[in-house]
Amino acid sequence: MANGPLKINVGSLLGAIVAAIGLFLPWAQAAGAETGSTLAQVEAAAWAWPPLLALTGGALLTVWWRSRWATSLLLVIGLGSALVALVAFERALGAGLDEAARGGFWMAFLGHLLVAAGGIGRLSTLPGADRMSHILRDVVPPLTVPAFFFLIWEGVVEGLRIPLAFFPSVTDVALVITSAYGTLLEDTYKTFVQEVLFGYAVGVAIGLIVGVLTAFSVFLQRGFLPLATAFGAVPVVALAPVLGRALGVTWESKAAVAVIVSFFPMVINVVQGLTTLDPLKMDLMRSYAANRGQILRKLRFPNALPYVFSALKITSIISLISVIVAEFLIPGAPEGLGQRISLTARGGRFDVTLAAVVFASAVGILFYYAIVLLERKVIPWHSSFADED
Repeated sequence: MANGPLKINVGSLLGAIVAAIGLFLPWAQAAGAETGSTLAQVEAAAWAWPPLLALTGGALLTVWWRSRWATSLLLVIGLGSALVALVAFERALGAGLDEAARGGFWMAFLGHLLVAAGGIGRLSTLPGADRMSHILRDVVPPLTVPAFFFLIWEGVVEGLRIPLAFFPSVTDVALVITSAYGTLLEDTYKTFVQEVLFGYAVGVAIGLIVGVLTAFSVFLQRGFLPLATAFGAVPVVALAPVLGRALGVTWESKAAVAVIVSFFPMVINVVQGLTTLDPLKMDLMRSYAANRGQILRKLRFPNALPYVFSALKITSIISLISVIVAEFLIPGAPEGLGQRISLTARGGRFDVTLAAVVFASAVGILFYYAIVLLERKVIPWHSSFADED
């Protein structure tokens, strides 16, 4: 059933029909114009018509098949055609395309995006437990959705001629990344390595030690733990100016923010992991006459590891966000991603602002998944990985 023919992809079929109509509209409208200027503007993108026509025809034929390869082909055709249509649209706009002839280009662009959306939707529900089905169902859609989003972003900004001072296009942001990557890398090093990573390491280490001590002290559990829980809810917006005044506007005050936001979640999770034990496992250890040290090594610490990694993952993102916010609130030298975002946004250079956001997002994602990979190496036996093995 999964590979049978004539299981029509309605979304992709509708997109292909819209795109096919759109391919002919600009030329039909230009040919009916009173002057030849509109035709000349449309012909500035005439090079794109043959490949778009071929790809649209391929999509119209492929939508009738439900096999995973036909669906994958639809996705490739949709994204590739949308990109070609977008470039052709930009060329025609650059030649002064009249408002009357724009409808066809919009239809071709959006129609091919609908073809791609139909392919993504079909792949997301693809049956099968083999490795290729897993890749097409669980890996390809998350990778292609950003491309889909970027095409829409670029198409809307360029198609509506939105000025750079209001909102940049993907191309504008990419040009900043390629031309100013050295400066952005220096800002990333300043923010991530010197402030986030240092403060995160200190906060996690101290939190781990204090959490172990708290777990084995009734006094600390009753006296310190409620305060730690309450203080962990204090927003960084309130802490940053105070730390800036106390420690100065250098990197130490921003690193202190990372220490604080990493410390309290680690303490709470370590205490919970060391004290929340399965009674049956505890009875089993006692039945073997295990002493307190053996129970600690063989039961309490392994039980706490998932809680520790949960805290590590949560605080990795919170630390980065908190430090960037602290760079907003603690004025200092114009360096670091937070300062770069703040200064360029106030100056109307939103292409640089979004480029800095891209670097911040990339380093945050890499940091998070580095911890995930470490977690898989340290506790591969945990139930959260059972469905993946």
